[in-house]
Amino acid sequence: MTSRAIVIDDQPAILKSMEMVFRLRGWEVYTAGTGAEGLRLVETLRPSVVVLDIKLPDTSGLRVLEQLKARFPETHVIMITAYQSMDTTIEAIKLGAFDYIHKPIDVDEMEAVIQQLEQINDASHPDDVDDTHHTVDVEGNQPRIIARSRCMKDVFKSIALVSESRVTVLIQGESGTGKELIAGCIHHNSQWSNEPFTVMDCSTLVEPLVESELFGYEKGAFTGAEAARKGRLELAGEGTVFLDEIGEIPILLQSKLLRFLQAREFVRIGGNRPIPSNARIIAATNRDLTELVGEKKFRQDLYYRLKVVTIDVPPLRRRKSDIPLLTSFFLKKIAGDCGSPEKRPAAGALELMHDYDWPGNVRELENFLTRAAVMTKSLILTKEYLQACLEDSPTLPSTDGDSRLGDTDEREHIISVLNECDWHLGNASKQLGVSRPTLRSRMKKYGLSKTAEGNNRAPWRRKVVNEKTAT
Repeated sequence: MTSRAIVIDDQPAILKSMEMVFRLRGWEVYTAGTGAEGLRLVETLRPSVVVLDIKLPDTSGLRVLEQLKARFPETHVIMITAYQSMDTTIEAIKLGAFDYIHKPIDVDEMEAVIQQLEQINDASHPDDVDDTHHTVDVEGNQPRIIARSRCMKDVFKSIALVSESRVTVLIQGESGTGKELIAGCIHHNSQWSNEPFTVMDCSTLVEPLVESELFGYEKGAFTGAEAARKGRLELAGEGTVFLDEIGEIPILLQSKLLRFLQAREFVRIGGNRPIPSNARIIAATNRDLTELVGEKKFRQDLYYRLKVVTIDVPPLRRRKSDIPLLTSFFLKKIAGDCGSPEKRPAAGALELMHDYDWPGNVRELENFLTRAAVMTKSLILTKEYLQACLEDSPTLPSTDGDSRLGDTDEREHIISVLNECDWHLGNASKQLGVSRPTLRSRMKKYGLSKTAEGNNRAPWRRKVVNEKTAT
């Protein structure tokens, strides 16, 4: 039986190109320029595939998608759009779209999707594909991820799929890639979005405090416990507890966290009454947990319990096509925050940023643009100015590439930032664009401590080196 497809788009060039793609594979193809016309064709022809533009002259493609999946749940819908948005991607997937492709359409990408659909049709198992009708209310104040790259599109799909359940999620990625933002998106796109979303950074708490923060304690449990206190799990209710830097959690507490994940109940410190909890756990790490398991620093059973679903967040150097979009977004945000005119990059400036590997990822890019925008009155950020800012940027070099600094310069650079932040590790790690554990490991490497260094500001030799190079 010949496969049948309908393409709904108001651009004749798209209709013609999509018609050619399907016909070359032996499909019957029909086209429509409006949502109403497309729905009539689907009603009459009952195609197995619909290619649907998200912006139509008479209605929203998402509204057409919703109607299609309600009336013809067996029909696979491929959404196409020129407007790259996390919100629309998530909403389309939740409403039942099979896939989501950006314009200009990559023929190879479309071919790959069609091939998947052909395999599904050949297997004659339409029930294997989740065509359940979903709805989602996209709030204007929810966390937003700015991206248009293919690898981030996969992250959007994962967010959409896992947000419909309470499954435990492990988010893996380098420091500064936006793991907390992704966790927030999962929570805010779920039906439990009105419940609390609480963040617990496992790297910032000393060992005795981690357990009390997570599970709470009873009155008199220890010296100073003058009243009972609820922990994060209890306060979250039906919401989400985001455990950032899960690799830093003490080994003793790992067994108690595992017990909670298995039994869905816990006991406060000093108590004996089990307290049930339906709080969802989302964990994140920038470390390789399999290495920690091998080193006996992380429980293997807890690792498997956490990674029911894993989302790998790509570093910025692997999604450089997002840099122009992120730059535009951050410069608008900086102008709004500072109450100043919006700055914009000059010709060649984006190319400069594209060529840099951003070891601190999106966080480093935002810090860099903030510094560049605030420190100039010019509305145009020239390539030369950004080059100077980049050379003087307070960011540690990448650990997986060639370092631009020697050990001596890096040590003094870290001391300079620590002094500037009055040795507050949280503020210093943010300014450096690295995680707290990474900063601690560098401090240990160079034997740095506030007591040893005092408040003497070390000269920023990196700047001197750059000045000498310039001459």
